[in-house]
Amino acid sequence: MGVFPNAQVKRIIKGAGAEMVSKDAVVRMNQLMEDRALELATLVVEIAKHAGRKTIRDEDFHLLDRIHRTLT
Repeated sequence: MGVFPNAQVKRIIKGAGAEMVSKDAVVRMNQLMEDRALELATLVVEIAKHAGRKTIRDEDFHLLDRIHRTLT
């Protein structure tokens, strides 16, 4: 089970245009979101470490976003 409220996950899927969403789809999306959040957090920790810091800052997420946009 994912860490995000299922109602919010369903709202996100519906916001993308889905008319109906099964409970199984919400659970799967929730797990995918949790997995992706962990991947992003791991990368942002590495960015902060590279900068010689232990504290994660907003700027680390901005840099991660810039790197991701460059690679895609």
